[in-house]
Amino acid sequence: MKHGNLFILAATQFLRGAHNSIYGVIWQPFVLSLGASMPTLGVLSSIGGMGGIVTTLVQPLGGWFADRLGYKPFIIASSLALLGGYALFALAGALNLWLLLLLGIVFFGASALANPARNSMTAESVRAERHGSAFSLIIVAGMVPCIVAPTLGGWIADRFGYVIVYPLLFALEAIALLLVWRYLRETRASNASGITAREAVRALVRSFVPPKGLTGFFCANALDSFSWAMGWGLLYGMATETFHFSAEQLGILSSVMSLAWAVMQMPIGRYIDRRSTKAVMVFSELIGAPLMLIWLTQSQFEVFAAAQILFALTAATWVPVVNTYLTRRVSAAERAEAFGRLNAFRGIVAFPAPTIGGLLYAWGGMRAPLVANLIGIFVVTTVLVLFVHEPLQSVNSE
Repeated sequence: MKHGNLFILAATQFLRGAHNSIYGVIWQPFVLSLGASMPTLGVLSSIGGMGGIVTTLVQPLGGWFADRLGYKPFIIASSLALLGGYALFALAGALNLWLLLLLGIVFFGASALANPARNSMTAESVRAERHGSAFSLIIVAGMVPCIVAPTLGGWIADRFGYVIVYPLLFALEAIALLLVWRYLRETRASNASGITAREAVRALVRSFVPPKGLTGFFCANALDSFSWAMGWGLLYGMATETFHFSAEQLGILSSVMSLAWAVMQMPIGRYIDRRSTKAVMVFSELIGAPLMLIWLTQSQFEVFAAAQILFALTAATWVPVVNTYLTRRVSAAERAEAFGRLNAFRGIVAFPAPTIGGLLYAWGGMRAPLVANLIGIFVVTTVLVLFVHEPLQSVNSE
């Protein structure tokens, strides 16, 4: 059952990677095409983007309930929310009314409800010493379609408009929902005893405070999310306005990054299984510094495309090592809630960042948010070196 679940999780991540990569390419220029400004784009991202407030608040509750009620219901609910978001985006484009994006982005942010459940189910699908490889497998599954999908999505958007793309994204997520509904097997027994509104509120409040012994790790992740959301988080929108990159060119950037990420990920995952997670986190964060310098000093599309390989190395090291570090530091019974608390804590800190980045862009152009991102990289590195400690041993019980 465990390995069967890993296959289904990888298959659904493949489908989700395809539509998420296309969404990531077209979303920012789509919003700007409806008449919204860069600060408005930043506000929308602060509401339901990667570190938005809705995205943030649903995850600790999703993790807490998933530990008690099972993982599968929340993965299904996440798909339904995502389908609702895509439908509203298509309607906003058809009516040329960007205000409808506000409701759509709320649905989109709510789809993060299942992130803790997915991470926990992935961890439970393998032995403890294989966590780095398992998380890397899921990442690779999501990256493979991104080699082609963003470029294809950008090409369709350039020639037929943004609206036609959203039904395609809707269809891909609908297939993923069907696979989860039919084939994913629950691994956590439902136990509703002790579930009260008071306990749920306490779980939400706990997400504002890092767990004992993990303060440095949580703060480093939160500051990382904040700094990258100010700069990189608005990159495609800024490149569209500043350098007039087309949707197809943005798709090529995403495809280059995805290809490099997919090639790197499994070797990096195996490396993480055998090495210090703290050292990998420090290395991953520092790679961002030369990347920011390239974006700050260059304007040619070809240079931006080549730089995506460096960005892929940053992502391929950071994502699995963070998941592996947390998995090793908490018990299996608390894992989903721990992932939810981490995502919530960094989201609570980071959700204003896209809005701040948009305002910095309006004030100082593309350089201003990227310089802020660069400063944040050195702050995060300092926190990692001084306040994050390598776990002596895993506390998991698998």
